[in-house]
This record gives sequence, structure tokens and C-alpha cells, in this order.
Amino acid sequence: MRKKILAALLIMAAAINLTACGSGTGFSEDDLVLKGPEDIVVDKDYAVIAYEDTAYFMGLVDDDYEEYEGDYATSRGLELGGQLEDYKKLYGVKNGYAVWELFSGDNNEYTSFDAYSNQSAGEMYDEANNVWLDLGWCKEGGKWRAMTDVEVRDTWFCDADYDDFDEIVFLSVNLDEMDEVIGLAIYHVTYDEAWADYQAWE
Repeated sequence: MRKKILAALLIMAAAINLTACGSGTGFSEDDLVLKGPEDIVVDKDYAVIAYEDTAYFMGLVDDDYEEYEGDYATSRGLELGGQLEDYKKLYGVKNGYAVWELFSGDNNEYTSFDAYSNQSAGEMYDEANNVWLDLGWCKEGGKWRAMTDVEVRDTWFCDADYDDFDEIVFLSVNLDEMDEVIGLAIYHVTYDEAWADYQAWE
């Protein structure tokens, strides 16, 4: 009887761990690695943006810049050419914790956000030229937690108080009108004046 109870507890623990890995709250340091011909670790105050055949690695507070050839994927296996459904399953994308980043204007000079509520990327192209779906995590007390859609928006636009956040990671996934992944970006941010200067919204 004791063995059966122990076995049941182990199965439950394994299920919980798998769920955490696939959810927005299950962020780990592995999520700061972009996998490819040469793995790219996104340290604090750096970002990487990957499109087909090339990944662009850049500093957020200095002029560091490097290009990597090849195709890249997230550490959880989200690949260029994948689908929105893959993103949702791997990262537990859900209402209240994901936000659409929408680019509009003749030269995509305008950026706005819309709360994610199970829309397809195709629906969002009705109001934008280019569409990304963003998640965010912030570190509090040495632990990562998922950010709400409002928190992602406010820290991206630098409207939130600097005292409210310290270290943030944004995962942005560029999707085409057919819900295909065409770009991946990871931003590892110290939320302060330097980040605001980099964003340069004013």
C-alpha cells in the first residue's frame, strides 16, 4: 500500500513539473538560451532577435553587436516555421499574461498593444502591418514570476515605476497572417533609465 501511494505521488509530481515547464510561470535560466549552430546566451542588458538564417545579438546599454548564421529556436523548442499553437503549448500562453504588440503606419513607426484573448495573428493583422505576441517574466526575491499583460505593456513602454521592477525578460514571437512563427526575440532587461533610453519612446 505504501509503495502504491509513493508511486502515485511521484506521478503527480512529474505531472506538475511538466505543466510548470510548459507554462508562463515556469521560467528558468534555460529560457535565456537561443539554440542553434552556436547557442546564444542572453545575459542581462542584451537581446537577440532571430529570423530565417540569421540571429542578431545586441547590447541594450552599449554598442555590442554580433550576427550568427543559421536557424535558431528557443530552449523549449519553439522554431521558426512553427505555429502559434506550438507557442501556446510550450509557454502556456493564456489570457491576462500575454499581449499583442502591433506595428502600424507606413514605416511601422507606430507601436500599440492589445490584450491577448485567444485571437489568431491573422485577426490582429486587420489593425497592424506586423504582429508580435509577447510574454514577460520579472525576478522578485530571487525568483522569476510571470508578468501580467498590463505589466508587460507598461514596462515595454517604460510607463511603470522603476522601483516596481528590477530584472525582466521579454519573449516576443513574430507571427505572420497564417499564424506561422517568422521571428523570435529575447530581451533581458535591467528596468531602469538605461532601458528607457534604449526604447526612446519620446
